[in-house]
Amino acid sequence: MENFRLAPIRSPKYLDGAKGETCKLRFVGVCHGGTETTVACHVHDVGFGMARKADDIAIIDGCFWCHAFLDHGWVGRIGRTVLLEHIIRGLQETLRNRVERGLVPKPSELFKPRQKRAAKPLNAPENRTTIHNKRSWPTGRSLQSRPLTRKIDGTRSS
Repeated sequence: MENFRLAPIRSPKYLDGAKGETCKLRFVGVCHGGTETTVACHVHDVGFGMARKADDIAIIDGCFWCHAFLDHGWVGRIGRTVLLEHIIRGLQETLRNRVERGLVPKPSELFKPRQKRAAKPLNAPENRTTIHNKRSWPTGRSLQSRPLTRKIDGTRSS
């Protein structure tokens, strides 16, 4: 049986970007703030498993206390939904920080925008269809006070 595990993504430059940053996890009652103990916290991703750390692109800048809480302290203390909200917000803030600092290229530098299609030329005024004003609209039947009923043969009864 083949091993379908992908090669890990490693980037020391991306990991070193956590030095001197503020904590992006900010667990209430756990985070002490500051920038002295901030490290790159790996989040369990698809590549995570036995004897394998998660990819380096799945990191959040976190202080020592939030990192310890994320690794093995949250179970039974907060719900999984709250944990995932902190993780998603932390990943977004970390990635945005790395892009602003130039450690990751901006999406506009990675992808070229689509070419805009040229607009069709306008018709000459004499070739345009006229839009009738309200006075020239065709008039329909007026509403009757009693509902119309149809006979079985399709004619109306009065």
